Amino acid sequence: MKVLYISHHKDGTGWANAAINNILAMDKAGIEVVPRAITYEQKDSEYPDRIKELESNSSYGSDICIQHTLPHLYSYDSSYKKNIGFLATETTSFKDTGWQKYCNLMDEIWVPSIATKASCRLSGVNKPIEIVPHSLDISSYINHEQKNKIQELENSFNFVFIGEFIERKNIKALVQAFHSEFEIIEPVNLFIKTSRQDLKAVQEYCNNIKRGLKIRKSYKNEIIISGKLDKHDYISVLKQCHSFVMPSRGEGFCIPALEAMSVGIPVIHTSNTGLGDYAYGTSVASRPVPCFGAVDTMPYLDNANSSWYEIDVEQLKFAMRSAYMKWNTEVAKTESNKAIEWAKEYDHEVIGGLIKEILNDS
Repeated sequence: MKVLYISHHKDGTGWANAAINNILAMDKAGIEVVPRAITYEQKDSEYPDRIKELESNSSYGSDICIQHTLPHLYSYDSSYKKNIGFLATETTSFKDTGWQKYCNLMDEIWVPSIATKASCRLSGVNKPIEIVPHSLDISSYINHEQKNKIQELENSFNFVFIGEFIERKNIKALVQAFHSEFEIIEPVNLFIKTSRQDLKAVQEYCNNIKRGLKIRKSYKNEIIISGKLDKHDYISVLKQCHSFVMPSRGEGFCIPALEAMSVGIPVIHTSNTGLGDYAYGTSVASRPVPCFGAVDTMPYLDNANSSWYEIDVEQLKFAMRSAYMKWNTEVAKTESNKAIEWAKEYDHEVIGGLIKEILNDS
């Protein structure tokens, strides 16, 4: 079996990271996979040497073509035994995009979560759909030797958010819940790691939320890192934290949540999103609302004709307080160990085996 895998793995985005790990998982399982990149960027980001080695191989004779791109880029080629489209979505449907027409050109669709499968069906995708979760090299997180630390995170309980600075991630709910629940004198921090380069803009955004609360004269400062970190530093800092919080209104699959679990951090997340498939921790109540404010996406994507899930801030406050109250207890140690055990189910070897099984059944 030989698989041509077309993706954006050179783009340095979360989407690229998902594709990178899919390719490495397939390689781990002994599948002959040949990556080919398309890009929206002017310059390639760093990506694993192993994928560069695989890129040097010829795609001639590939039996299967997996296209991990936006659906409107899908192209059917009858020379392959099977054409597979891989996509993740964050809303309850994507009818206005027209993507369902392109999905229905494929022989099969792969998605990383039940939530995305449901969205596909509601949008009119009628082809077979397989759930193929994203993965990580879990051992590289478990065995990581911690070196660099952030001093401000020492001797305190640290909530961590890792994600893009966009409307869908709902950082507003997180900042609101944290500062409504915790007093400035409590040994607890909110650490935000976001991809936005403008640190001052993120800080001012958080300050505006605090001003809107109007419940005290002064608030604790968030600990914010914008931009990219070296992977070693990234894991080292992550290991200083105790609870990962993702209040996102929609997630096809949140890789940072899986990274957090891999170092023993339970996850607090919005219910009815893709995290419900695999996240160990607390699912916080939510309700469907029309999408609003997603001006950072394509004009026809995430508009008010589709819905996503709004987290209950009061319930989020309760979940965060509960996590904090377990700090340095046996319960916390037990939950940390369970998070790691759950993460192991999404190791390259496990997911690679699942992909091989699905392809062999094709």
